[in-house]
Amino acid sequence: MLLSSHWTGDVSPVAFTIDGRDIAWYGIIITCAMLIGLVVAIFRGKKHNLSVDDFVEIFLIAIPFAIVGARIGYVMVRPEYFPSPFTWDDFVHVIAVWDGGLTIMTGVPFGILGGAIWCKIRKVNLLDLADIIVPVILLSQGLGRWGNFMNQEIFGAEITDPALQWFPMAVYISRLGGFYQALFFYEMVMDIAFFAAMMIVQRHLKLRGSGLLMYGFSYGLIRFIMEFFRDDGEIYAVFNYTQLICLIVFVGCAAALAGLIIAKVKKGEKVWYGRGGIPDSEIVRLAPYHRPSKKDKTDGETE
Repeated sequence: MLLSSHWTGDVSPVAFTIDGRDIAWYGIIITCAMLIGLVVAIFRGKKHNLSVDDFVEIFLIAIPFAIVGARIGYVMVRPEYFPSPFTWDDFVHVIAVWDGGLTIMTGVPFGILGGAIWCKIRKVNLLDLADIIVPVILLSQGLGRWGNFMNQEIFGAEITDPALQWFPMAVYISRLGGFYQALFFYEMVMDIAFFAAMMIVQRHLKLRGSGLLMYGFSYGLIRFIMEFFRDDGEIYAVFNYTQLICLIVFVGCAAALAGLIIAKVKKGEKVWYGRGGIPDSEIVRLAPYHRPSKKDKTDGETE
């Protein structure tokens, strides 16, 4: 017999209200996940000669691009967002990312586009920068899945066996009155596990573009697996090309990564460093310009 309620079904999507405007947990959690990702990227970037200012610049350019791209990917396949006639309120509904509804598969490419703009301005190789930042995206994605939990979304098939009606095996979806597979949690665990694996591999693998390819490989595989279970009445009920796209990305990135490693090895180049990882002398330094320090500015004024 199904329970009538459960703590996982008692969550509210609204954190608090300011001047009549509801502030959703989804937006707060996504923002916190991005900030944690920024902090981790800053620590990773130190050994590559990138400063906090560099990452703040990248963040301010890439994140807005990523949010716009993620929202476009979410609404463009949902006709209900575009009624006729299309009013101002409908437009506000389309751009209301604070209410939830972002698609990672379109958000990441737009974010990379923002990073490419920064690289163009600062004359940094995009692949080198991506090797540092892109793996961290997987960590932020995993943490951000708790926003889906607060919205009671991203779940799988119904679980009717009372022995399995416990978290994190299942979550109680109030609007459906039953327990369902906690896919948001499953994906969070896989995101963080693959992120940790990438951190270990990148400590030993010196290969330009490895971060971007490993991210595509990892997330393509994760989403491919998740699509077998997802049954929450979302986009996949009417537009199910996601698995095919994920499979193509997964296979393509895996093949490209293997091909690059084989090509480097055949040329006699060292790509894998064993115990101790890549030595400091071999780490790529990315900052090709000099930011004036306070001392520099003082000296300049004296002259």
